Amino acid sequence: MGITILALLQILAGVQALAASLVYFILSSWAKSPEGLAELAPSGDWVVRNASGVFFLLACVYFILGIGSLLLARGYFNGDEWARRKGRMIAVLAIVLALLGIFILPDRLDPGAPFWTILLNAVVIAYLGSRNVRAHFR
Repeated sequence: MGITILALLQILAGVQALAASLVYFILSSWAKSPEGLAELAPSGDWVVRNASGVFFLLACVYFILGIGSLLLARGYFNGDEWARRKGRMIAVLAIVLALLGIFILPDRLDPGAPFWTILLNAVVIAYLGSRNVRAHFR
């Protein structure tokens, strides 16, 4: 049951990342249009010159993350050991980034706070490392 929930959450994350990728591709195109250039002009010359490229780069990154999330969900559903290991590595990376976020972001306890990221990813690490889950992935 827990593995299915993790897989469904990965599917949601993948779809969200692919949607964000689409938005950034659209923004990349918009930043080259006359309307986009006019809208970006007050932000400065650097922004006008580089906005399209930055949006395109973000689109590519989110596209790769989305595909990776969907592949990880497939690995969870199939019971592939590599998915269990990658899922734990991603959770550790999320904790490290959240710890960095504690120093950069303002203190808060809403759902997007680093505290919740650390807590939920610690649960994922513990769950994917449990004996029953390891046996399932073998």
